[in-house]
Amino acid sequence: LQDNFPDGWNPPRKLSREAMEGLRQLYNLDKTKFTTPVLAEKFKISPEAVRRILKSRWEQPKEKRAKQAEKDRQHMLLNRLRDKLRERKEVEEILQAKRGRAWGVDTKDKLTFE
Repeated sequence: LQDNFPDGWNPPRKLSREAMEGLRQLYNLDKTKFTTPVLAEKFKISPEAVRRILKSRWEQPKEKRAKQAEKDRQHMLLNRLRDKLRERKEVEEILQAKRGRAWGVDTKDKLTFE
């Protein structure tokens, strides 16, 4: 392996912990159907990366996993709030742009409602 990876193992594409767990579950479900080359193709990673993931048994401690899940939930909540705020601003801008225009009146008419 030192000849193949003189600078150490640093794959160009890395999987999340959830994806690694999913890869392991697929392999354990049916080892003949989900072989290393098949999993490498499906997850778009090298067969060497699949081999290393299947060989490794490291799991993140439960406390860290729970802390990360809470952090992810807060991040999603912030994104949702940010999106709602942006949408609200856009609606306000549209309403402000429409104020002062007469509805149902030809643009050639001078009559406007303000």
